[in-house]
Amino acid sequence: MTRPRTNYALAGAALFNPMAAMYWLDVMRGQRPGIGLALVSTAGAVCIGLAADPRRHPWRAVASGFAAAAGAALAGWALQRYVTWVAGNGKDAPAPPNAHDLLVPAVVVCAGTVGLSALIGREPDRYIEYSGKHGDYRWIAATPHPAQRWLAWSGYLTHQLAIWGCIYAGQRQRLRYTADMRRLNWLALAVNAGGVALHYLQSRYTYDGLARDVPEGSALGSVSFILMMTLALEAPRRGLFFGSRKIMPPAELVRFARRFHGYIFSWAATYNFWYHPIDPKPLHYTGLFHTLLLFVQSALLYTNAHRDPRWTLALEMMVLPHAVISTLYKRSGLGAMFTFSLLAMFVINQMHGLNLPARARWTIGATYATTVLSYYGVRRQWHRLPDILRIPILEYGVLGILVLLSLLIRAVRRLEGNPKTLHTKP
Repeated sequence: MTRPRTNYALAGAALFNPMAAMYWLDVMRGQRPGIGLALVSTAGAVCIGLAADPRRHPWRAVASGFAAAAGAALAGWALQRYVTWVAGNGKDAPAPPNAHDLLVPAVVVCAGTVGLSALIGREPDRYIEYSGKHGDYRWIAATPHPAQRWLAWSGYLTHQLAIWGCIYAGQRQRLRYTADMRRLNWLALAVNAGGVALHYLQSRYTYDGLARDVPEGSALGSVSFILMMTLALEAPRRGLFFGSRKIMPPAELVRFARRFHGYIFSWAATYNFWYHPIDPKPLHYTGLFHTLLLFVQSALLYTNAHRDPRWTLALEMMVLPHAVISTLYKRSGLGAMFTFSLLAMFVINQMHGLNLPARARWTIGATYATTVLSYYGVRRQWHRLPDILRIPILEYGVLGILVLLSLLIRAVRRLEGNPKTLHTKP
């Protein structure tokens, strides 16, 4: 069987249509429709239309676009009722247990859940032919289940909107960070646990996740963006380079990251989770474990544990074992690149949020440099030494784009605030 057609248009629809539902939620709660709703709704409708093959089926594409826009509005109406229920009476007082005390039990439960995938995870009768080309995803059943698409997409959208609703409710209540858990945290944990259980059942019944419809690059890009956005989010604590705060991202970008990172990170984790099937092969264990930990983190919103630097750094570093194991399984020869490149980000940026003494930071940096030089020197592979900069260049490159966008928005707002600057003297 040939590979199923995947496209980035449907991946865009998976992002923009839930976003449109959140804008409609604002409208349902009394805000006037704005340009954001128009742009996001249009983007979602256009993406759905493009995914419907408009050249061959133009009317179906148009109808799909309108249906997506109407569905987003309907979802916004349902979210309004859901958020009201999540918020309760508006007096969500914290109560024991301490969220920090739940971290180790949560890690154990996540590890047990991964182990469960080895027991109840299901392999298809036959996998699709794998070309070996970069970007081709191999964990797709050769014969799709008739209910697969409906179950996978409805499950993803339900899970995504439900956790976004919890984040929205927390922000509207203007909650303060506390040590103990709130009702909101338990509800968010229940939402993510329910989403995990739903995907386990769906994957056992139909196997395929969203991978049958959207490219692997969209799933990889979603979780990679977490690391890039974290650079801006953690800049006040870490700086950008070696703990220095002489070069900092614009204040607008930092505020954006603080306000919206919950939506972005939970979308990345949820989309990536539903992209993959629950396959019993050991290769999937590290990625699944990391995703489950991200679900725990999203449920600990507005607790001190949520922004504990040791916990958040551990979540970032979990990318390393998964990347290395994946490259070893694929025999791509990129294990050293991923290892040293991700550790380079640790030395350049991540370790500087731990308040380590200068001697410890110098020791870690010197150990890293010695290990890298020894590894490539013994193998006489000096031409591969620049590989250690691949991920830092990518992450800082994307951050640079975000900085430029922030500066552009700042300039536009200044012009709007002072229209006289639009005119020059003759």
